[in-house]
This record gives sequence, C-alpha cells and structure tokens, in this order.
Amino acid sequence: MSLRDALQSLNSAVQDLTSLHVQTFTGELKTEITGEKNFTEIRNLIKKAKTDGEIELVAETLAQFDGDSYNFVKKDLNDAPEVALEVHRDAVQSGIETRLGLLELFKDLI
Repeated sequence: MSLRDALQSLNSAVQDLTSLHVQTFTGELKTEITGEKNFTEIRNLIKKAKTDGEIELVAETLAQFDGDSYNFVKKDLNDAPEVALEVHRDAVQSGIETRLGLLELFKDLI
C-alpha cells in the first residue's frame, strides 16, 4: 500500500468517525440468510426494499462531530413496534460509545 493510499484510508476512517448515521426500518425482507451472505448483500436487499416500498423508515438519526444533528421519527408511531424504537436508541447509543472509545484510543496514541 502506498503512502497516498494509506492517507486516503486514514481520511475515510476519520470522516466515518466524525459522524453517526442510524436508520431503523420495519417491514419484511424476503430472503434466506445463510452464512454465505455478508452485510453488503443485506444492505443491498434493504436498498431494494426501500425503493420498492416494501419496508418503512421508522427513525433516522444523523449526528455530526460538531454537535449538529438531524433526527426523523415516523409521524404515526402507533404503527411502529416499540422494539423498533428501542433498537434505534440502542444503535445510536452504541455508535456514540464506540466513537468515544476510538477517540480515546487515538488520544492515548498521540
């Protein structure tokens, strides 16, 4: 790997650390999940299901390192299972904790 490639990889990693994007959907994905399917394939199924209207966005959070945030919550939450909102809250919290832990690690290395 060249120095240029290494710097580009580092830049991408830093950009990924400086924001947190969580989307939570409800609906059904009709596929057989096997050990052969990886996260990229599942992500592609979700993209297709979003386009086809087979799943519905319940909540979305985008948090930026500078404190700016964007939040979306479905208008009628009575239609959404409570577990979907719990999963969303937990994913946001986990993402924040992971980023804080990584920043602490980098701070210790510097």
